[in-house]
Amino acid sequence: MTHSPDEASHLGIYLYCLAKPDCLAVVKGLADQGVHGIDERYPISSLEQNGLVAVIGEVDAGEFHDRNLQALSWVGPRACRHEALVERIMRASPVMPVKFGTIFQTITSLHGLLARHRETIARCLDTLQGKAEWSVKGYLDDTVARRSVAAADPAIQAKLAARSASPGARYFQQKLVDAMIDSALRTWIARLTGDVQEALETHAVEATALKLLSGTATGRPERMIFNGGYLVSEAALPSFHAAVAEQAAAHRADGVTLDVRGPWPPYNFCPDLSAAEPHAGG
Repeated sequence: MTHSPDEASHLGIYLYCLAKPDCLAVVKGLADQGVHGIDERYPISSLEQNGLVAVIGEVDAGEFHDRNLQALSWVGPRACRHEALVERIMRASPVMPVKFGTIFQTITSLHGLLARHRETIARCLDTLQGKAEWSVKGYLDDTVARRSVAAADPAIQAKLAARSASPGARYFQQKLVDAMIDSALRTWIARLTGDVQEALETHAVEATALKLLSGTATGRPERMIFNGGYLVSEAALPSFHAAVAEQAAAHRADGVTLDVRGPWPPYNFCPDLSAAEPHAGG
């Protein structure tokens, strides 16, 4: 939900997540401690309806205009507070997280959403009971990987051995070898990422492939070649981590690093209620 910068400020109902009544004591405790959410001027609270709980807080809806929403300096700290609060709630109840910036103009409109989607929300929370999302990202040191791929390919080794002593001819022969390594590396990466995905999803309730991130986004020198999200039950967590460790050890010498993080709120395993709403956040 966005507003133009010159729109008059007014209070809106900010939705953090949906949960079960198990979380009510946590929400009350946080509110009693003076814990605030997105807008530091207003405490968090909850709305219970037919066995569902919406974790909410008031915000100045007029601040959620396009200029602010496109400014990392404005979004960053608020998104972190949003995430931290949802993670606190997740300790007491399964949660159905919602997108940052989901605002309702009135409490009545939020009541309406809970009524319209009660079965979907309840079914989702039941499915998520005792589970959390984990991410596994794979990074590749291209220099190490290219050396490894070349060493394992007889055709590439033959081309390397047959290079001319003449600088001019050797230059063009090396370009051909580089192209062969590029092709072999693409094939190797596709096979490796498929093997990793297959090994890990065996221990997950659900799995999904996520967008590969740039070096600017990751802050790492290695190239990201794998990004998976996994919904893992508490019971399967030891075997999931063991599978990650096994895959990491198997491919470490080839320049691959696996980074596992979690537990996270299950953003990638929840239905998008806004898609079914005529005016999302209204």
